[in-house]
Amino acid sequence: IRERGRRALTWVGDVSRAASVQDLVDRVMATFGRIDVLVNNAGGGFYAGFLDVSAKGQASLVDENFTSVTNFVRCCVPLMGEGGSIVNVTSIEASRAAPGFGVYAAMKAAVENLTKTLALELAPRGIRANVVAPDAIPTPGDEGLADAVSQGDREAYGAKVPLGWGGPDDCAGPIVFLASDLARFVTGTVVHVDGGSHAASG
Repeated sequence: IRERGRRALTWVGDVSRAASVQDLVDRVMATFGRIDVLVNNAGGGFYAGFLDVSAKGQASLVDENFTSVTNFVRCCVPLMGEGGSIVNVTSIEASRAAPGFGVYAAMKAAVENLTKTLALELAPRGIRANVVAPDAIPTPGDEGLADAVSQGDREAYGAKVPLGWGGPDDCAGPIVFLASDLARFVTGTVVHVDGGSHAASG
């Protein structure tokens, strides 16, 4: 970004803590003076049956996948003007059963539902809210699941995705579209970036 002559701000913090998020938002405002777009892309989980997830583990999943979103929305929306855009990244798990990822999936579904509510509540302010729901896109964060999901299972799943496996860059286009004025009449929508796996019944 800087090589292209633009300004960029990097930050390391805990997005599940409201004070930490406020610190970032304060830095953004001090650097850029405005907020036009919010993309909530933080999240993660671990493989475990629901009864094997402790109260502490559940709280961690809720904070990482849902509270982080509400923290940013509360901090950013008051600073956004007409034409602002919120893009929340969820998962195909928000719309299907997810054995081994029950709490994670429930939080992604909660984010999708919240996004639709935000789309209506913020429409009078000219702020849009949409969802990008990926699937079949391996990331470095998936490497920790290698012991829980066999390579054979991964290959079998990939074979069922109509377009095969995708990559993180495949989410960039839809996010940029929803963030931009090209989508100025699009709000409360879920865009599945999944190679067709949702259409193929997940």
